[in-house]
Amino acid sequence: MKTIDLRSDTVTLPTDEMIDAIVAAHKAGRFGDDVSGEDQVVNELQEKAAKILGKEAALLVTSGTQGNLVSLFAQTKRGEEVVVEELSHSFVFEGGAMASFGGLYPMPVKGVKGYITPETLRDAIKPDDPHYARTSMVVVENTHNYAGGTVIRPEQVSALARMAHEHGLKVHCDGARLFNAAVALDIPAKDLVKDVDSVMISLSKGLSAPVGSLVAGSEEFIHEAHRTRKKMGGGMRQAGIIAAPGIIALEKMVSRLKEDHANARLLHEKLSKIPRIVVESPPETNILFIRLDKLGIDAEKFADELKKRGVLVYGEYGSRIRFVTHRMVSREDMIKAAQAVEDTAKSFQMR
Repeated sequence: MKTIDLRSDTVTLPTDEMIDAIVAAHKAGRFGDDVSGEDQVVNELQEKAAKILGKEAALLVTSGTQGNLVSLFAQTKRGEEVVVEELSHSFVFEGGAMASFGGLYPMPVKGVKGYITPETLRDAIKPDDPHYARTSMVVVENTHNYAGGTVIRPEQVSALARMAHEHGLKVHCDGARLFNAAVALDIPAKDLVKDVDSVMISLSKGLSAPVGSLVAGSEEFIHEAHRTRKKMGGGMRQAGIIAAPGIIALEKMVSRLKEDHANARLLHEKLSKIPRIVVESPPETNILFIRLDKLGIDAEKFADELKKRGVLVYGEYGSRIRFVTHRMVSREDMIKAAQAVEDTAKSFQMR
């Protein structure tokens, strides 16, 4: 029985073309010491990413979490406050690193489908008073994972950035799935980040590269980000072995994300027909959630039962279960996965 892995788009494997790109770069003698800026493939990837994102420069980092932290630490000072959406990746899923490593104080606020409104940000900014930590940055997550892969529109980002900049705050975009948002709206990715000071994109999710993320922004920001990356142990040597698949990811893997979105919509359609399974809003991208409230079942137990039927999901969201579509699953898999959910739900009702 084939296992249908819907835990995350991080389970995507590199394409044959990505592996071939590593070999070709090696044979061409293009690898070098990236710490010294001598890896030609890394330099090419960084230049390409900066152009795609409409920024002056970019920097390769090992992961999305490292990219977010590098971006925060390079633009803030210890003891300052960062406004984050209360269910954002930066706040919930990065091990408290902004506080433990960077000495930053996260200020979580409630968003609207993952979006921090300008009014919410304005009300969160502390007055210039020594009793308070100085508010210095706001983070926008696009797409927003916990809200169901929701897309933050360009006009929303612009409005938030305008409010932030009026109050002297920097704006960072956690764009781990930024290209999903761009494809969903059928616009260039740079249109989503034109008003932010820094952005992180992941190569190892829907774009299928085996490892790596990038941060982008002004040349001044990247200069400081490079220093910060080094402090965090992120200095790499022949990192072209990572960058070569990354180039293929940016060149060849973005447009196909629409297939993942279509599969998510199909899965949503099938799941919506299952009695007592509460399916959240139709997916805008490749993420959807179901709720088990009406079944009265623990999500972790439900996930364990699904696994026995060949479907892998994360059951670590309370009464919610997340499904993420990606290159490694098909339309046929969506139908089979929905059937497995229905069979599992029935099995609990009979107990």
